[in-house]
Amino acid sequence: MTVQDDSRENELIQLFNLERPVNLSRSGTDAILTLNQLKIPFELKSTTKTSVTTVRDFGPEHIKKWRGKHWLFGFYEKGGKTLKYCLYASPEMMAPWISEKSDYVVSDYKLAQLIPELISISLLYEIVVEKEVYTVEDAQNLQKRQYTIQEYRNKMDL
Repeated sequence: MTVQDDSRENELIQLFNLERPVNLSRSGTDAILTLNQLKIPFELKSTTKTSVTTVRDFGPEHIKKWRGKHWLFGFYEKGGKTLKYCLYASPEMMAPWISEKSDYVVSDYKLAQLIPELISISLLYEIVVEKEVYTVEDAQNLQKRQYTIQEYRNKMDL
């Protein structure tokens, strides 16, 4: 059973006296700490496991979003209702991890931006197994999900 993390994030916000941004969106800041009129952006993560995952469609936009943010991790019991403990990480603490993730996807993202005509069929076959038809899942596996599903569909057969 998947446990939704909205209620867990709301609990972290309340517990640490944070607030939701005015124009909350999935791609923006999760929470803000106001300290002496200074607005400090936070990325919130919660989990019912011993580790935290990030996102499925990880790419350069996430790197931009995460740089300079403070992080708050909430670790919950298996059912997702009871908070066991929290961890805090400053932007300086997260910088090496963010750089590592950026380095991991940068070449894939650059490849995704190439004009398809620049990639010869023989080069493609050096990278992937030759198939009659390639699926969206094939593209996602090759490019580590750099695009949304709709963006992959828009680029199909180019």
